[in-house]
Amino acid sequence: MKAKIVRDSAGLFYGIQYRCPCDDEGCGLTTLPVNWRPAGESAESPHQAGHPHWSFNGDFEKPVFGPSVLNTWSEWQGHGKPGKPHVCHSFIGCNGAQPGQIILLGDCTHGLKGQTVDLPEIEP
Repeated sequence: MKAKIVRDSAGLFYGIQYRCPCDDEGCGLTTLPVNWRPAGESAESPHQAGHPHWSFNGDFEKPVFGPSVLNTWSEWQGHGKPGKPHVCHSFIGCNGAQPGQIILLGDCTHGLKGQTVDLPEIEP
């Protein structure tokens, strides 16, 4: 499985999680709020209210999300020093990536920048 459902502490649908294959420590597991819902569910976690939502094709083996996913963070460099910026920007299963693949775009700051690779497996 390359994607899985995440629920909040009350058991409400929170989003879909996948593992980014980039070699940058701050990315890893990413959970996206999505417009899709599990069969028979209409409620969503209130923690996702007001946040942007991605499309999701409902396939946990070959996921497709849209639009692009942009993760940014700063790595702490010590007191009084500016953080080192990190970027992981991708398309998952679209815009040239097949379902279940990720394209790591040219503005990424890690070693997989510009590559298309399979999404790694994720624990259920």
